[in-house]
Amino acid sequence: MRDTAPARPSRLPRRVAWKLAATNYPVTIRMPDGETESFGEEPRLGVVVANERGLKAIRSLNELSIVEAYLGGDLDLVGDLVAGMDLRNLLTDANVLIKVWSFLQPLLLGRRRLNPVWVAKHYDSDNVQLHAIDRDYQVYTPGLYLTDDDPLEDGAERKLAYAFEALNLKAGASVLDVGCGWGGFARYCTRRGVSFTGISLSRHQLEYARGRLAAERLDAELLYQDFFSFEPARQFDAINLMGSIEELADYPKVMHRLDRWLKPGGLIYLDFAAVDRRFGVASFVTKYVWPGSFRMVHLPSFTAALTAVSFDIVDIRNDRRNYYLWAKAGYERWMQNRGEIIAESDERTWRLMRLLMAGTAHLMSGRSDWATAYRVVLERRKTPALGGASVRAFDRPALGRASSDG
Repeated sequence: MRDTAPARPSRLPRRVAWKLAATNYPVTIRMPDGETESFGEEPRLGVVVANERGLKAIRSLNELSIVEAYLGGDLDLVGDLVAGMDLRNLLTDANVLIKVWSFLQPLLLGRRRLNPVWVAKHYDSDNVQLHAIDRDYQVYTPGLYLTDDDPLEDGAERKLAYAFEALNLKAGASVLDVGCGWGGFARYCTRRGVSFTGISLSRHQLEYARGRLAAERLDAELLYQDFFSFEPARQFDAINLMGSIEELADYPKVMHRLDRWLKPGGLIYLDFAAVDRRFGVASFVTKYVWPGSFRMVHLPSFTAALTAVSFDIVDIRNDRRNYYLWAKAGYERWMQNRGEIIAESDERTWRLMRLLMAGTAHLMSGRSDWATAYRVVLERRKTPALGGASVRAFDRPALGRASSDG
């Protein structure tokens, strides 16, 4: 049982108070004994310290410690949490063991063994994330929004239409969807006569997606399958990676596999969050949300991997505004649906996803310059004819090709 009152009066640690005063962040902190200190003009965020454990976390100025105190109820956060994420600039994230292990683990144990566990950590959550996304297609990546007030539903359908057109899909064409999620793109494509194959390592998402397809009498092949061990029997006209390449961080291996699976002249659609540095995922995200090799895309590394295969970038667009609007709207829905979410899962899950969505909205907002997002379309160059016959990717020698597993 949590202690709710301190054994003696508590004061905000001097080092913390000095930093908040020096930076003028708009925040109010209420200590366990009821004492309150405010900083900045018109504080937007309130931090309520419930007990000595919460006070210890505040004193540390360590982001992971503060997150864990919040998840455990030793701290509460009230008010505008998106704006309040400005306070992350005051915090440290020196959790070396977590960061080192995230790189060593796949090398020591192998990606094939770990991927199912990593994906299930976030996505096999009884589909509780559906409370934060659009109700029509359940798209777990940013939609395309014409105005700041566009509903998630309009943005999601516009996004699927954009990807469908970018991939030049038509009735009879074949598409592979890597990380097919709750099946929104599967339903959109199969309604239009496209031959659809989707792969995923989330059993909960697959069950939901198959159920929706069956209810509409739509036919698509959705497989429980790891990207790095998938061996399709055919090539595809197009491949979709909508919000999934962040979990496939080995870009050379990814590109070599996509090169084998795509027909000459075929198209690939991707959208993703991106950063300007190779590493930098917050420790709390690695520990509690996306473990292992999840990374926002480092664009120089991504484009370098394209030079080893026969892909051209035919379109690239900045998606930062859309990402912000999607995360902000998702955060607002998550807050509105708090009672239902806790009834289906628990308070800790609600708090964790609240932090994730508020942090994502802040990263993509004008309050931060740390991250951005892109939509990209790639085209596989048509193989030149040799002696009157074209060389298909499946027929190429394997020399120089990266192995399929780490």
